[in-house]
Amino acid sequence: MGKTSRKSNKFPKEIRKRDGLIVPFDVNRIVGAVYKAFEASGNPNHQKVEEITCTILKKLSKKHKRAKQFTPSVEEIQDIVEETLIERDCAKVAKTYILYRQKRAEIRLEKQQILDKDDIDEIDKRFDSSALRVLKSRYLRKNDVGEVVESPKELFVRVSVHSALPDIIQDKRITRKKGNSNTEVIQEEDIFTIEKAKELEGKLLIGKFVLNRFHIRALQRMFLRAEKRERTKISWDRLVSMMKKNQLKDHEQTVESFYNLMVSRKFMLNTPAIANFGSYLGMGSACFALDIEDSIDSIMSVLKKAAIVFKAGGGLGYNFSKLRSEGDYIKSTGGTSSGPIIFMRLFDTMTEVIKQGGIRRGANMGIINSNHPDIEKFVTSKTGNKALKNFNISVMIMSDFWDYYKKDKPYPLLSPRTGEVVNHISPRFLLDRIAYQAWESGEPGVIFSDRINKYNPLFEALGPIETTNPCGEVLLYPNESCNLGSINVWSFLKKDKKGKKDIDWDELEKTIKTAIRMLDNVIDVNVFPLSDIEEMSLKTRKLGLGIMGIANLLYDLEIPFNSSKGRNLMSRIAEFINYHSKYASIELAKERGVFPYYKKSFYPEGKMPFSGFYDKKLWTMDWKKLVADIKKHGIRNSFIHGSKIPNVTQ
Repeated sequence: MGKTSRKSNKFPKEIRKRDGLIVPFDVNRIVGAVYKAFEASGNPNHQKVEEITCTILKKLSKKHKRAKQFTPSVEEIQDIVEETLIERDCAKVAKTYILYRQKRAEIRLEKQQILDKDDIDEIDKRFDSSALRVLKSRYLRKNDVGEVVESPKELFVRVSVHSALPDIIQDKRITRKKGNSNTEVIQEEDIFTIEKAKELEGKLLIGKFVLNRFHIRALQRMFLRAEKRERTKISWDRLVSMMKKNQLKDHEQTVESFYNLMVSRKFMLNTPAIANFGSYLGMGSACFALDIEDSIDSIMSVLKKAAIVFKAGGGLGYNFSKLRSEGDYIKSTGGTSSGPIIFMRLFDTMTEVIKQGGIRRGANMGIINSNHPDIEKFVTSKTGNKALKNFNISVMIMSDFWDYYKKDKPYPLLSPRTGEVVNHISPRFLLDRIAYQAWESGEPGVIFSDRINKYNPLFEALGPIETTNPCGEVLLYPNESCNLGSINVWSFLKKDKKGKKDIDWDELEKTIKTAIRMLDNVIDVNVFPLSDIEEMSLKTRKLGLGIMGIANLLYDLEIPFNSSKGRNLMSRIAEFINYHSKYASIELAKERGVFPYYKKSFYPEGKMPFSGFYDKKLWTMDWKKLVADIKKHGIRNSFIHGSKIPNVTQ
């Protein structure tokens, strides 16, 4: 009845917002606001809301009855809402609405002060004050004197345009799918200088979006890489001409899809991409791994490389197990070694004085194998968190450790220099020591060499993985990088007309597909801090797709975290994201080709890189079909970390 009455009213076509912006009028905004007021007052009533909404519209029409068309302001409509609620004897609801309106006014003022703006826009409204403070302090671009010269909306446009540039290069009008296997890295001198790129700034278009100088340099870098691999169909000048004429405007929808993904808070790229894309540094990867050999030249070379990575905003993982133990002989000097712990302190000090891209302190993961002679010193190196404050540390438990542990036999410690047994330690004492130190100072963690390499797709070709990123969620070979982003599962909570809450699985699937495309693009558009990292990253194309908002989701669904129902839901979410992220990668492989090391991996054998795949009782998705599709089409990314099928029976 109410909806029929609504149609009889004279609707405005547009509404004037507080910042003066004219936007389409949406009556559902009134319905939603009034319903929330009823709900907050403890008396949700859909029929009553419909009736009141119709009255509001009648009053609005009557007020402007002489005008053929009218554009009311937000404040005008809110005044009528208040007036109508009071007239309809809904005093309690009216009070709730008035208080809510006042609270919103206070929040708007606070946001204006945070962002130094006279008015806030629709994107500012979507983020709370704490989020805006973080955006301002870390991510929004600033001028030479530290003044913010970018709004959150402009930031997300800048990042979205940058992330969509690989779609331009992959366009069939620009490049072909196959070329040669040239892995030569593009040199910086081959690319436009900032000044040269500035000459094209504002002239190259993707629909309504305009490329800045940093976008142009990134586009040229990718084009030159494709050219070296004999994939280009046209010249650079021809591509520039096409974009000046906006002939690639169909890619506008890709930019918009990335933009909407972030401003809706459904998915967010990691810090380096948000800070650097469309700006000076251009690096979007969050974490890397470097290999340290047992020589002063290697140690100091890696130290320099680490400084470069930190400057660009990345974190690093290293395994120090190749360094000889403290007191070991050094032939070249006739002296004795300082040991890996001392050199870790050197890296720790360097990290302390270099701030990641002006954003945050550097982060390290230091690993030593369980059979290293200095393992006990390493385990206790962070006692009381008084040392190595810029490191997370983890013990790599080698596969033979458990044989000695079960038999309670002395565990042999091997010299990194000679490979010979130089000492022994009680394996049970060592594990107890690790557990105690983890209780005392939160460090070290443990990594199980046999487990991580059992599901390593490239084990046969590249050997065992011995390193992770600083937080330990991503397994990396030396010189690999990982590009991270997180899906906010809480944002997919939906409510039906009866108020029942559930997850919008269809929307989650769409988001996963777009997120994987965006992350894969990050690999191509990225400015890697080191050429060795660029070469390796392009060969393996690893991604990290994480989950956030799980606690909020469970809370709103009224499901205890530590319950069978909670664990089952988390298992379902993890499997769902794992499954659809891999299908998204298969689709990208069809379109763009497989990762270069695909034939060296175990994927053609029908294997998958997580334990849940090998326990069919856990399956709720058609993994058999997915494996068949990988065998047929390949997969674009060697590893998509973050979402696995947990064993809910444990």
